[in-house]
Amino acid sequence: MPVYIYSAKNLKGESLDGEFEALSTEALEQMLRSKGYFLVESRVKGKEFEVSGLGGKINAKDIAVFCRQFAVIISSGITIVEAISILRDQASKKRMKIVLEEVHSELQKGRVLSEAIAPYEDLFPEFMKNMISVGEASGSLDSILNQLADYYENDYKIRRKIKSAMTYPIILGVLTVGVVVLLMVAVIPMFSGMLTDMGGELPGITKLLIAISNFMTDNILILIAFTVILIIGFTSYIKTDKGRLWFDGVKIKLPVIKNTVLKTVTARFARSMSILLKSGIPIVNAMEIMQHLIGNRAVEEKFSNATDDIQEGRGIAGPMKSLEIFPPLLIHMIVVGESTGELDEMLGRTAGFFDEEVEESIEKAVSMIEPAMIIIMAAIIGVIILSVMLPMVTLMETVN
Repeated sequence: MPVYIYSAKNLKGESLDGEFEALSTEALEQMLRSKGYFLVESRVKGKEFEVSGLGGKINAKDIAVFCRQFAVIISSGITIVEAISILRDQASKKRMKIVLEEVHSELQKGRVLSEAIAPYEDLFPEFMKNMISVGEASGSLDSILNQLADYYENDYKIRRKIKSAMTYPIILGVLTVGVVVLLMVAVIPMFSGMLTDMGGELPGITKLLIAISNFMTDNILILIAFTVILIIGFTSYIKTDKGRLWFDGVKIKLPVIKNTVLKTVTARFARSMSILLKSGIPIVNAMEIMQHLIGNRAVEEKFSNATDDIQEGRGIAGPMKSLEIFPPLLIHMIVVGESTGELDEMLGRTAGFFDEEVEESIEKAVSMIEPAMIIIMAAIIGVIILSVMLPMVTLMETVN
């Protein structure tokens, strides 16, 4: 059930602000009326999701399906109010049902669709809101909804491929850490006493390994707590504006993943910009919207400079090239598009090309990461085994 942050007033002009958990805005209004207040403004707090199952988080695939179904329904002559009612009844996720119930209620009060969906950023991202507003103004809402469906389907496909490709390297990394910790905490202590009792001078690498093993064994709980705190701290930091900017900046500089990130950014820019321009949005306004669509804060930061240059009438190709982010092919296609007056079409074609490039880049990155991790794992375990076996070999040579 959503929590509403509301602002209300009574007949004396006194204000009342607060939070209230309710199924709908009607329930919120009824609660306020019982106290002698009338609702002035309300919005849904945060982005509430169910933990799992049918009430799970709304993702790009859900948005794409919603857009596609919405387009089909309204293109058949059904009103927007009825269409939202139909979509609400057939929604499979609880969160989506609640949101569409709220939207339906607002539409029945006479609000236009772009106003009714404004508070719900999980089901209606900013880009989608802007495009729906354009569709209402131009009378081409069904066409724009189909374009949005294509956009979110491609976005979901790319995200799924990246997650799928990174699953094995992550599992391998966890196993590597687990095996090393097990060897250091459980296996090495079994050999350390025996190696010490052999007498003679132990090799330096063996002494170092035993010292590390003893430290980990004696402080295992502290190390686990420190690791958990470090992970939570890092996760929390990269969710902040400053942390996100830093982390996204790192991603476009790392050798292995740099190409994948930049090609993903390029594909998203080309597709989003194509949709915006096809909808009749001016280039300057489209660039301002794009600053929040790239998906990489470090790249988005640079967009403000390009937008300023475009506002001064320098075209789009020059400012985009000055960012030193996008590949020459995209810049060339923008030049051709500007000269022919078909920039939206050129960007749409380029987006399809870079979608394929992203897939190839992901496969290439994974093909490099997997053997590198296997080599690292083998090297670590090899050093540990060598450290244990070296004193034994030395002792056997001395006995012989």
